Amino acid sequence: MAVPCHRNHINTHNSTRTKRAGIFGKNNNIMKKEGEGEDREGALAAAGFAVVLVLVGLPVWWYTTTVYRATLPYATIEQLSHQLRHHTVGLDVVGQVRASFKDDLETKLESMQSVKFLLTHRLPTREEQTLLKSTHQSLSDLDLNLSNKIHVANGNLAVVVMEEGNNNNIMDNSSVIVGRQRIIFVTPNADLGVLASVVRGMVMDVLASKRAHVARPLHQLPGQHKQEAMRQVPTEPGYDVTLTLMVPEPHRTKVNWDAKAAVDEYLGPVVRQLESVAVVSVRSQVLYMTGLSVTPEWSPRHQHYALPHHQLPLTINAIEAKLGSFVWTRPSLHFVVYVPRENQMPLVIHSPDGTPLTTNSFLVPRWGGVMIHNVPPVDNTNTTTTAAMSPRYLTLDSHWVMSTVITHLHHLLPIPTLKETPEVKLLAPTSPYQLTEWQVDALARARVSAYLANIRTTLQSLCELVGEISNMVISDEVGGWVWGAVEEWGECGHAAREGRLQEATLYCTRSFTQADAAFFHPSMLALLYFPDNQKYAIYVPLFLPVSIPVLLSLKMVFSLFKKGLKSKVKED
Repeated sequence: MAVPCHRNHINTHNSTRTKRAGIFGKNNNIMKKEGEGEDREGALAAAGFAVVLVLVGLPVWWYTTTVYRATLPYATIEQLSHQLRHHTVGLDVVGQVRASFKDDLETKLESMQSVKFLLTHRLPTREEQTLLKSTHQSLSDLDLNLSNKIHVANGNLAVVVMEEGNNNNIMDNSSVIVGRQRIIFVTPNADLGVLASVVRGMVMDVLASKRAHVARPLHQLPGQHKQEAMRQVPTEPGYDVTLTLMVPEPHRTKVNWDAKAAVDEYLGPVVRQLESVAVVSVRSQVLYMTGLSVTPEWSPRHQHYALPHHQLPLTINAIEAKLGSFVWTRPSLHFVVYVPRENQMPLVIHSPDGTPLTTNSFLVPRWGGVMIHNVPPVDNTNTTTTAAMSPRYLTLDSHWVMSTVITHLHHLLPIPTLKETPEVKLLAPTSPYQLTEWQVDALARARVSAYLANIRTTLQSLCELVGEISNMVISDEVGGWVWGAVEEWGECGHAAREGRLQEATLYCTRSFTQADAAFFHPSMLALLYFPDNQKYAIYVPLFLPVSIPVLLSLKMVFSLFKKGLKSKVKED
């Protein structure tokens, strides 16, 4: 009886163990399933976060950090940079000439590469013939009357061949006479080489011609041309001229000068003539208790105080900050009239070889000029002590001051001039301070050539800068200015090659202004000094803490994906 009971006990124990094992197995499976479910949820969350980061975060970051760049005409700029640059000048020969006159003159003028001449020939009209045969008029009157009859367009010239009978009386034994307007009077047997040289000088300055054709930087120009180029003011649409009267001892010297009347009489006509080329504004000021920071030396030989040539550059340093150059955005030209101190009179400027300058003035390259106006000496033998201590009164010589200013202005702009020779004479203008029409044309032509060179340099530099700095912003405003500058640049080249000087001046002025505005725009200069290594210094601390968890979660996603593939393979 005991055996069956023992077997039943064993069976009961085994069944209990079996039930417990089944229960624990089910619990393990449940736990495994729950763990796999949690891992799967974590993986899905990580994958979702990564997907959001890639599909949403990266596009938003890219859109918010992308540098906007308007489209620029790179191909057009490169094309215009290599365009043929020259001016076309119409030259009309009026009168009876030999058959080869026109062809020989055209051959003589071919040496000027920056200017192409378009020669035409015609006989004088009946009215012109009457004026040419008239013996009761001077050449000055003939120049004025013919200028009203012969319409010479802006930028062109006319060569009037005088008849043999009137040569001795009107031509005054000269073969070439340059008129005030755009007419050149020549004799039938005039030397064509001399005439061609005169025409080339009237059309464009030698330095301007070289710079227009070669387009070299200033430091690469040879010898004298480099000095002249460094002396000239930069080519700009406008200039501010300031006349400054410096009186270091106002208690000892009372100066009387009507600056407004002097400007209206002398500078006014020149300023009005230059309106088609550049806008010139004139103002005047008086500085008291301000002197030149130099110590002149007494010259026993000349009995005056000498201002040596090597000290001239030092005279500007002390007064530069007091002249108000920083007030103006346009280039400033300063012309200073200095009244010396009482213990430094008379003060005379000396040349490099030690001889006194008759003009008692000097030119400062790209700046202006300085004139020294001494007070006439007082005879102290017949004056009392009280009279000697009283202030001295000085009335400025406006003629000397303004003529010196105009001379300096001619050198700074520069305004072309011709030298008289036994064969070549120049008709004096009606006013000694006005410019002739051919001078204004030559100045405009030289400025157009300078504008074209500056525009090309500015736009090419802009393209190189944009190409080198990838994070430089090009706004629509800057892009519009560049496109406008390129369009006006092309029109200027066409107008110059077709001989339309007035239109070429207008086009190149607009193009230069827009090119400068685009190059110096604040939005382009903002990132000019922001290199790429600084971008990495900003982005790495920002994105590295976010990227590490994302990469680790993606690693877990890939591991779960591999386990899923292995389980599917085992089930199969």
